[in-house]
Amino acid sequence: MGISFTAASLVLISAFLHAGWNLLGKSRTPTPAFFCIATLSVGIFLLPLNFWLLYQVDSLPRGFWILLIGSGFFQMIYMGGLSLAYQRANMGLVYPVARALPVLLVALATVLLGQSLPPLAWVGMLLVTIGCLLVPLVYFREWHWRAYWRADCAWALVAAIGTVGYSLADKGALIYLGDAAGGTMPALVLAYSYLGMQFLACGVWLLLGCLGQSGTAPLIQSFRDLKVGALTGAMMGATYGLVLLAMTMTENVSYVVALRQLSIPLGVGLAVWLLKEPAHRPQLLGVGLVCAGLIAVSLR
Repeated sequence: MGISFTAASLVLISAFLHAGWNLLGKSRTPTPAFFCIATLSVGIFLLPLNFWLLYQVDSLPRGFWILLIGSGFFQMIYMGGLSLAYQRANMGLVYPVARALPVLLVALATVLLGQSLPPLAWVGMLLVTIGCLLVPLVYFREWHWRAYWRADCAWALVAAIGTVGYSLADKGALIYLGDAAGGTMPALVLAYSYLGMQFLACGVWLLLGCLGQSGTAPLIQSFRDLKVGALTGAMMGATYGLVLLAMTMTENVSYVVALRQLSIPLGVGLAVWLLKEPAHRPQLLGVGLVCAGLIAVSLR
């Protein structure tokens, strides 16, 4: 049935926001402590909505809390991997790999679970794979497996695995939350209430990781940049909330998944334009192939 104009508009707005908060994260010190401040600020802001929702619904099952804690953990993996990748490479290299690979991994998981994929989807997966291999290159003649055996690509892969993990956990947790609400709660309230809980869980995981690894010094330094951290967190929260809303309006969520990846060329373009990062022909071709492949995979 495709995707409605309203749902498509929500996803397109979320793509701009997603590229924007990654730009803010890269223009500042991209550390786990920075993302800790960003997520906790949103989680604390949404606490009143969370308390109100928990008061309205029936008791939530243990499975919901397990999935929520797991989602926060995988979100921490995503944030940590992304920040460490940013410290070792420019945004134009890290952003496409971290955003494209989750769709490829989810597509492979559906095959392992016994679901078949049409030929167009296989073509799309091939385009995504080739595009991801081209993104880290400066010159075409540099193509070699050693070009990808590097820390920045490895951490981008870690971020992608985190995305797959928290996406699957969030889907299950939202089902529990919707059942507990009995269908009486607006989708907007459910989406952003859950966002608040998930951001709190992620922030606590990041806080524990920062304290265990580096102590309080990185947190104090990031807290001095509270305004930018809070703005980044707000954009992160608004982004995922819009995606959840769009999914409630779309029968086939593959359209939403494909449109989300428009943040890849947006992220690279913003990095080149505002951060003055270099744009190389293999990288630009790779980004184009990734986008074309993701669209093809979504047309199932």
